[in-house]
Amino acid sequence: MEVFLFIAIFVGIMAISALVFGGWFIVMIVRGIATFLGLRPADAPPQFQQGRRPNAVRSGPPGEQRLCPYELCKSTNDLSARFCRRCGRELGAPRVVRVQRAAVW
Repeated sequence: MEVFLFIAIFVGIMAISALVFGGWFIVMIVRGIATFLGLRPADAPPQFQQGRRPNAVRSGPPGEQRLCPYELCKSTNDLSARFCRRCGRELGAPRVVRVQRAAVW
């Protein structure tokens, strides 16, 4: 009797796990196909919406950054950066960044 109960619980747990994984797998396939076809839900997060993606990480003050020259990217980068942080394109010659050193006593 105990063995039968153990087997029934084990099979039940395996069935629930298979259903959860199967549902997740089907959702991922449908999302992948929708992304490939360019279909987007109306309530998609900003990074999946049409147009330029907002930059989540900025490494310096806004005055000390420059935009990527690539029309579809336009990501902000440090003045000393040689390549765009988002698309990887070359930004041209790096600009000299002024650094003031403080005396430590």
